[in-house]
Amino acid sequence: MRLKDRVAIVTGAGREKGIGEAIALRLAREGADVAVVDICRQRDDLPRERFAEWEELQAVAGKVQSLGRRCVAVKADVANESDVSAMVERVVQEFGRVDILCNNAGGGTGAGPVDRTPVVDLALKDWEYTFGANLTSTFLCCKHAARVMIAGGRGGRIVNTVSVSAHLGMPGGSAYAASKFALLSLTKTLALELAPHNITVNAFSPGMTMTQYVRQRFEAVAQSQPGKTVEQALAEAARNIPLGRAALPDEMASVAAFLASDDSAYMTGQTLLVDGGMTTR
Repeated sequence: MRLKDRVAIVTGAGREKGIGEAIALRLAREGADVAVVDICRQRDDLPRERFAEWEELQAVAGKVQSLGRRCVAVKADVANESDVSAMVERVVQEFGRVDILCNNAGGGTGAGPVDRTPVVDLALKDWEYTFGANLTSTFLCCKHAARVMIAGGRGGRIVNTVSVSAHLGMPGGSAYAASKFALLSLTKTLALELAPHNITVNAFSPGMTMTQYVRQRFEAVAQSQPGKTVEQALAEAARNIPLGRAALPDEMASVAAFLASDDSAYMTGQTLLVDGGMTTR
């Protein structure tokens, strides 16, 4: 119960077996009340992206409540400032404070985690969407949530979900990798700005994690290579991981909970690599 009676916001929390859901449930088990946030609508201009539905987000909220904690589900596009402002206001109305912000929402298209496009062929709209999903969303959530933390005078914890892609070259994934790399710098800068208010800002970089989103990526890989199954594509990718397997969402959630707790009180501006050893090669 390291987080007893603290209030947390977790974005990108609407998909079953996703990292966001796992973080929300882990924080609740540690004693936090949680606001779970997701966009909850599909976009015709992004046919390969699948976003959480409102019913899915409500289901996550129900799981949090089943652990004996309060929870509110909030529909918001976190790359839209009006939505973010309203989301934070709703959380304050519901719980009276914000102690923890987990910026887990993200994604990409064109040169993102699902699609692969060389820079010379990449559409500007796909680049801009990917930066909005990964970087602008984090900037906006930090901007509005940090204001509440500062006004409350109790300090706070901000935890950003980055990606192993930020630490490696990613042919065909330029927009995703670049936006996640920029998030490393934003984490450091925010850490310096918010340190006087006892607000720490840290991040963690997941490696290959067995979520629905990752399975969607490997389904696309299998479809592009006739005769290859999804399981074969996953097994090939796992051979590049020293620990020999993909991570589970709960393994990412445990790191997020550490960074959200007082156990990490003397850490700020840091990014933990949680990648099964991929970047140690």
